[in-house]
Amino acid sequence: MSRSIIFLNLVLLVALGAGALELRRRWQQSQEREAQVLAFRPVPPPALPAASTVQTDPSKIQAAQYVEVAERFLFARDRNPNVVVEVKAPPPPKPMPNFPSVYGVMDLGMGPTVFMANGNSAQQGYRLGEKIGDFTLRAANQKEITFEWEGKDITKSLDELRVRVASVSAPVERMNSNVNNNAVPEAPRPKIPDNVRPAPGTDIGGGRKGCLPGDSSPAGTVADGFKKVSYTYAFGPICYWESSR
Repeated sequence: MSRSIIFLNLVLLVALGAGALELRRRWQQSQEREAQVLAFRPVPPPALPAASTVQTDPSKIQAAQYVEVAERFLFARDRNPNVVVEVKAPPPPKPMPNFPSVYGVMDLGMGPTVFMANGNSAQQGYRLGEKIGDFTLRAANQKEITFEWEGKDITKSLDELRVRVASVSAPVERMNSNVNNNAVPEAPRPKIPDNVRPAPGTDIGGGRKGCLPGDSSPAGTVADGFKKVSYTYAFGPICYWESSR
């Protein structure tokens, strides 16, 4: 074995021994620190004096003292508990227009036909379900007429509607009399004698004409291209002229 190898082995032995000594020294230090930690006894802090308990009389607590706390938000001083609710007034109801003028009701077994005029327009026959102005004819007989307006049924008697027509025409007649004080009132229409030749009267709509007062000709009489129709209805006599062509 050469001298260099022997020298190297000696150096390694010395280094190994030094390392073992250092390891043993550190182990001893750790044991000492552990013993010190385990042997340490902490000193407790001094106890704080007990807070004095104040006895509050419940009868002296009033809810009104905390109203501001309940009503106002902590982070918003302008909070107001009084909420103002704006109530909009409902729109005014729609005024009901004037009812049409009714001249008569006729029923030939196929449903009633009402002869009416709206305002200053000429009279015309209307059947159930037809509109006249803002009204819709719903039902009719010889005593009452029912109109529909804005989803509501309104029943009026024939006398009410005829009185309304008379009350409207009366101021017009008075105005005409004031304009012309010398005007002579229209004489009543004379009754047609029985010996006068029968003839149809004025147009009542629907291609029909009315009967003249005093016309005693029997039903089926033909005159001027019209045939007379006359019979007795449950509410009274019916008489009119219809085209014979």
